[in-house]
Amino acid sequence: MKKLLLVLLTVALCGCTGSAPKKEPQGPEANQLWGEPLRSVALMLPPSEPEPHALLDIGLVIFDPGVPEDPVNNSKLGIFPEIRKAESRYQPYILRENLVKTQAWGAVRVLPRPDASAELQLSGKILHSDGSHLVLQVRAVDSTGQVWFDKVYHDEAVESDYPVIPGNDPYADMYRQISNDILSYSQQLSPAQFKQIREIALLQYAASLSPEAFDGFVSADAEGLLVVNRLPSQDDPMLERVQRIKNQEFLFIDNADEQYLELYDRMTPTYNLWRQNGRELAIYKVEYEARESSRDRDGRRGTYAAMQQTYNAYKRSKEHDQDLDELAQGFNNEVAPTVLEVQGKVFRLNGSLDSQYTEWRSILRSIFALETGLPPAAE
Repeated sequence: MKKLLLVLLTVALCGCTGSAPKKEPQGPEANQLWGEPLRSVALMLPPSEPEPHALLDIGLVIFDPGVPEDPVNNSKLGIFPEIRKAESRYQPYILRENLVKTQAWGAVRVLPRPDASAELQLSGKILHSDGSHLVLQVRAVDSTGQVWFDKVYHDEAVESDYPVIPGNDPYADMYRQISNDILSYSQQLSPAQFKQIREIALLQYAASLSPEAFDGFVSADAEGLLVVNRLPSQDDPMLERVQRIKNQEFLFIDNADEQYLELYDRMTPTYNLWRQNGRELAIYKVEYEARESSRDRDGRRGTYAAMQQTYNAYKRSKEHDQDLDELAQGFNNEVAPTVLEVQGKVFRLNGSLDSQYTEWRSILRSIFALETGLPPAAE
């Protein structure tokens, strides 16, 4: 029995067959690769109520899940593609909650794809996620093309983070730090810079609707940043149409947000259990390898009880893998049809979130073209 358990445990911790899997960094090795994990970060709030001009709208793009193109590498790296894709949608909502808490911003929306006309756009990539360590690369860039920062954030869950208390997250320090970095950068901007960011965002959106009508309003300077050459008059009916179409686009995003928040709430309990067991398994793996190394040196072997404990942790982890994988597939695919009305017409959008968003943008561009008599902009 002991021999069988040792064989099963070796398979569980070291991979199945074929070449040896790439070892995931742990402890000091992890810190050397990703930097020291964050510790005890408090959410920074503005020193006073922000001026209206400083309340930039933020577009938070669904993260890049960081899944290798070659599926063979997934098992080696301990990546479950469906779970990682769900995390790429789940994590932006946690960041969004922290940004909203600061009351330092305008609307904070999670976007299904990048939007060059966003006043401030945040994008991210999951570099590592296993319940013990979370590593994200986050980039913030405003509508002028100015990069506020592009940083790697590393946080490590500790024993007291589990089981997760409702409303908390094991990596809360990371999300607070990202929010703090965004707020810190914004506090360095002048009112004129805020004004230019907002103007360029609107003109960029207008140009996406009708490149011909808004050609020449914005250009790039010597550093490649966008600057305003001229502005339409404040009572320009074309600009009023642009703002109305943009608000209609936001209706879709807000509707999608409500759906994903429901899925987010449904996924949270199982996801937290999966992360807790992932952390336990990572710890047991390190302890198992240490025992094996000790046995190689002096012939001693880990105790049967310790091996059984490790293997039981592995079994629990695999059970949660399966449960969360099923839930994640629903989170990734379960998007209800969206019904929206514009100009007295009702439109029903079907398919994935991304396909619905593409269809809705196409409809709005067609409406704008019909209203103005201009050719519709190419997607």
